[in-house]
Amino acid sequence: MRAIRKILAAIYLVASACVVAVLACRLMEVDLGRFERALESSAGRIALLVCAAITAAGALIMAIRAFAERPEPTCVRVAGNPSIEVTLAALASTARRAAPGGDDVMIESVEGKVSGRDRSEARLTIEAIAFTDQGLDELACRMQQRVREACERLLGAEGVTCRVRFLPSKTTIVTKEV
Repeated sequence: MRAIRKILAAIYLVASACVVAVLACRLMEVDLGRFERALESSAGRIALLVCAAITAAGALIMAIRAFAERPEPTCVRVAGNPSIEVTLAALASTARRAAPGGDDVMIESVEGKVSGRDRSEARLTIEAIAFTDQGLDELACRMQQRVREACERLLGAEGVTCRVRFLPSKTTIVTKEV
């Protein structure tokens, strides 16, 4: 999908540049020479009209997207109740404090996203650095369970799912025997 968007954006850019260049040259009464003769033919006029149509369609699509875009929700509705909301910042803070527990792990970042039709679910992504390389599956399960329990107990948010991503250690320890 991204490749198609890039191709369409390039076509829109080229068409817009052609339309703006022709319009600017006409307004400033610049002698276009061969290009002016090409525009006098029906093929040249059709090409310019196609470029103008692409530019107009692109502008229309951008305007529709600008008006139709909804802001990303920043609050989770507890049990789907619109009267009670918990912010993503509160969920992230709770997850940051609850995730390490007693394990040998350092939390690098916590990001959240609200999901669900009634905005009653939250997805948290925890990026952590484990100071061990054995039993990472069990460590991730324990962290997920602690985060889920803390969000339910402290904030009342029951629809929290957690994803744990382990990052490589940023430091290396070099030991030297003497």
